[in-house]
Amino acid sequence: MFSSFFVTVSLFASGIYYVIQYRAWLDLDKENVLNVVPGNCKAVLEDGGSEDLTHVGDGIILMSTGFAFDGSKGQIKAVDLNNGDKVMTLNISNAPTKAGFLAAPHGITTWRDTDTDELFLYVLCHPASGDSVEVFKVEKSLTLTYIKSITDSNFDFMNDLVAVGKDKFYITRFSRYRDFYKYNMEIFSGRRYGGILYYDGKRAREVASGYYLPNGINISPDKRVVYVAEWGTKTLKGFKRDRSNNLMEIWSKYTGTGIDNIEVDEDGDLWIGSHPITYKVIDPTLSLLPPGQVIRVKMDNNAVSDIEIIYQDDGTNCAGSTAATYVAGKMIVGTVREQTVVCEVKYLSK
Repeated sequence: MFSSFFVTVSLFASGIYYVIQYRAWLDLDKENVLNVVPGNCKAVLEDGGSEDLTHVGDGIILMSTGFAFDGSKGQIKAVDLNNGDKVMTLNISNAPTKAGFLAAPHGITTWRDTDTDELFLYVLCHPASGDSVEVFKVEKSLTLTYIKSITDSNFDFMNDLVAVGKDKFYITRFSRYRDFYKYNMEIFSGRRYGGILYYDGKRAREVASGYYLPNGINISPDKRVVYVAEWGTKTLKGFKRDRSNNLMEIWSKYTGTGIDNIEVDEDGDLWIGSHPITYKVIDPTLSLLPPGQVIRVKMDNNAVSDIEIIYQDDGTNCAGSTAATYVAGKMIVGTVREQTVVCEVKYLSK
């Protein structure tokens, strides 16, 4: 009798704890955010979004556009910060005619061959047949030459990737399930099915597991520590990388916001597109304006020393910010489906 009573009480307490935790993750106590700008800001793209972006040098920002859960075809675009923040759609040569090519382009990463100066772009896509990584050579003319597709049976619903060599990368498994209903059940149940995989050029293997919705990923300038945004816990994590490319978690920092993609600036600091009100960005009706936010994570010896909000918008000018990068006094902010915003950054703390 007493044992069943304690079991009932324990289950009830666990249920209450889960409800409290889930409510906190959704940010149900928040309605709006205060607008914060680092200088003059303008939208350079009004539609299609820029789910992920990265600086490839000389003021050129590459970005994936057109991410959508229906798997529709997207594009790779570029912003030229040296030419009036001009936006260009990159032409693709040798593009395959296969179904699902560039379907729902998501996370992107680049790798430069220091011997030949060739630049390669890796784009994570979500065709109906299963997740793939499309590989391109970025030509000097800012066109793309398609090289190949990388697939693996271990690719479930992946989110972001960071290249560490030619055809070698770490990639985050956001969810175990691709099916829309199972995917949502996984999110709402709080199951920790997420993880990090390493692709060695031939196959992918899991190198970290047991995480709740791991999202953006990047690596320190010295290539020793891998950074991962665990969106489900609003926590930034650092993983030590060994010679076999295995990962061991060495630190964890709660950020208080829904951190998404991670970019590393020339000083080694992190710029992260974030979602300060979760329930608005996961609204299935798309009727709510999810606010945008960019945080700068100042690093010291590959560990967090401080976190500051650089940019924040109530959703009117920047809805659902997913990525940001900082280049020579300018910040570029990407979103899930809507704008791309460029801001002048008048001041940064030391």
